[in-house]
Amino acid sequence: MKTIILAGAVFWVGLAAGGGQAEDSVRPPAVAGAFYEGSPFGLDAQVSGLLKKAAKEPGRGPLVAAVAPHAGYIFSGSCAAHVYAQIVSGRYDRIFILGPPHHVFVSGVSLPDPALKAYSTPLGQVPLDARVCDELRKRKGFATTPGADAREHSVEVQLPFLQKTAGNFKLIPLLCGQMGPSEVAEVAAALAGYAGSNTLFLASSDFTHYGPNYDFVPFAEDVPGRLRAWLKEASERIAAQDLAGFTRHLRDTGDTICGAMPIRILLATLGQCPVAVKGSVLATATSGDVVGDFRNSVSYAAIGFFEDTTSKEAPMIIKERKSGTWTPGLSEPEKQTLFAIANDTLKWCVEGGKGKFPFEKYSITPLLKTNRATFVTLKIQGELRGCIGSLMPVAPLYESVHDNAINAALRDPRFSAVRPSELPKLEVDVSILSPIRDIESLKEFKIGQQGIILEKGFARAVYLPEVALEQGWTVEQTLSSLSLKAGLPPNAWKEGAAFKVFESVVLSR
Repeated sequence: MKTIILAGAVFWVGLAAGGGQAEDSVRPPAVAGAFYEGSPFGLDAQVSGLLKKAAKEPGRGPLVAAVAPHAGYIFSGSCAAHVYAQIVSGRYDRIFILGPPHHVFVSGVSLPDPALKAYSTPLGQVPLDARVCDELRKRKGFATTPGADAREHSVEVQLPFLQKTAGNFKLIPLLCGQMGPSEVAEVAAALAGYAGSNTLFLASSDFTHYGPNYDFVPFAEDVPGRLRAWLKEASERIAAQDLAGFTRHLRDTGDTICGAMPIRILLATLGQCPVAVKGSVLATATSGDVVGDFRNSVSYAAIGFFEDTTSKEAPMIIKERKSGTWTPGLSEPEKQTLFAIANDTLKWCVEGGKGKFPFEKYSITPLLKTNRATFVTLKIQGELRGCIGSLMPVAPLYESVHDNAINAALRDPRFSAVRPSELPKLEVDVSILSPIRDIESLKEFKIGQQGIILEKGFARAVYLPEVALEQGWTVEQTLSSLSLKAGLPPNAWKEGAAFKVFESVVLSR
């Protein structure tokens, strides 16, 4: 990434060391010099000045999501700054911006063109999260509408604020067209899978567009008072995460909130996130107040959703142990989902397993649907109580964990089935295996870092990477024990045996 220092201001240009992207892979700013200052110096000073006047909310948890206006900075910048003043630099690896399309008709949610690598502003380039965009492109409700973002400002005007406050992050810009309730729910389920401490969701929206310029004059008396009342009602319904109440407000008033669909999707997404949040209206404003004329006026609201650190149901803290360098790349919410499935499956199957296991209550992301080999290990006071798994990735990760939790609890031939009275005592480990590979020589086997599979004739046995470490074994002791586990003499490993190795990631409480 290239750094330019001009008159004491620092600007980051490019996406990686060695220079920026080719011009055709970067979306140039469409409204620089119109909605906000067009020069690096002027824009840096403009955003810094707006942020300086905005207050950070004391005693709040981390910002999880927000609603911010997208008008010209002279009208809505002071209001928007109240959202961005809450951001801690370096906290977010990725930021979703959900905006309404103003120039092109969009059905569902429009993703950027796959060839696009970054958005740019006078402050530099913001890289897109290509992996997340590619994953969403495979989900129902997401597509790419050609040209939808070429002149669109609803995403762009948020970027200079984010460049000044969030620092380095990857962007997922989403333009949200008209959708029904079921489509909103499907899109929200896809987005909720990416929720976590490293992710921010931002809905870009202005509120009531009043006056003949907007072909909307629902009242002619006490216009400032009526506009402020509508703004208060709508923003408070949103902050309360009251999707039904917000929808009623729109239906009953016809309120011209351009980002109503992004806001609906945001609220539906928050309803499926693993982290409890509290909303707060941080600031409101109208352009009528700015210019002193309400004949044509647009309203604005800054709304923050903060992690509720006082919630009684705090999210599970999941520990992750990597045996080597390999990782499946799970986010914190994905780890919590996977571990919740393992725990809930154990209770469900040990207590009788009546009905169908309710997978629909979990947020199953594309990564959790990837085929992976897993093991589930059960212990009580450190003593093994059951362990069964699969060596080949023949089922989606979440289903594999579910199946092996059942097998470890009920079908390990070394143990009797787990009893309901034992459930509170169980210590659960979920192991996710890397792809397995053959080794030519045991010199390649890295004890403690790799699991090992012994095969000789029809005999076969496996140890996970942590087994040797827990037992304090040497390589020879590990292989002798592995031979016995396969039903062979302890020295059977020394001749005629084949070996495979793998790494693992272990999730536990």
